[in-house]
Amino acid sequence: MGHERLGMLPKTRRWQAIVSDVASGDVNAAHVSRIAAATLNALGKRYVDLAGDESVRSAFTFLVELARDAKGPASEYGLANRNPLALVSDLSARTRATNGSLEVREIANRAAADAIAAWYVENGAQADLFGDLPPKNRWKGLETGAGFCELSRRYFSKLTERYLAYFLEREISAALPNLSVRDDFQKRLNQHIGDVSRHSFETAKITQSFAAGWFNKNVLYGSPTDAEVRRFLSHAFSKLREDLRREDKR
Repeated sequence: MGHERLGMLPKTRRWQAIVSDVASGDVNAAHVSRIAAATLNALGKRYVDLAGDESVRSAFTFLVELARDAKGPASEYGLANRNPLALVSDLSARTRATNGSLEVREIANRAAADAIAAWYVENGAQADLFGDLPPKNRWKGLETGAGFCELSRRYFSKLTERYLAYFLEREISAALPNLSVRDDFQKRLNQHIGDVSRHSFETAKITQSFAAGWFNKNVLYGSPTDAEVRRFLSHAFSKLREDLRREDKR
């Protein structure tokens, strides 16, 4: 895909350290390493199938179309003419029409919605949440390879974050003795979700090494086919899986 090669990407905090903090004293220290590894392994196995999931492709394609529409004149019916709240509504309608796992559909939908909101806020258009800015200024910058790769990184980051929290909760809950302790764990997980989110965002950086090139080749002057989107997602999830495996071996 014409991308630069990246070695191991630095993380602010190692995954095992995050798991240790969330588990606290409720889980034997000897089990923390096993739980951390099991969580990454479960997510890695899930990554194998995500590129072929219809809802994941639908949500990602929605982001592609938004970036492509931002390139040309604002159309009354184009995605780039909508504010974030309207886009999230359109996105939800798209993903609801897909088949497959309801769990994957919900996570894919929320990840794309979070990516749209995060990109929008970070690019200085907070005042336009309800549509005060002219359409041509609403998504300025998203039509570039750099703008798209940041948006797509957010998408992969939020997918990873939600799945890490899900599998971590499952692994630790299996090791906890009773409901009261599980409730305490859930509170700590909520307190440390920022660490999980940051780790996921840092993991997703690996997708930026090829997302811009793919966008410039397949989206900037045309519309990618479903097969091209599937190949991109397969490559992206493969790279994410590799990074998680390296994290597990550190």
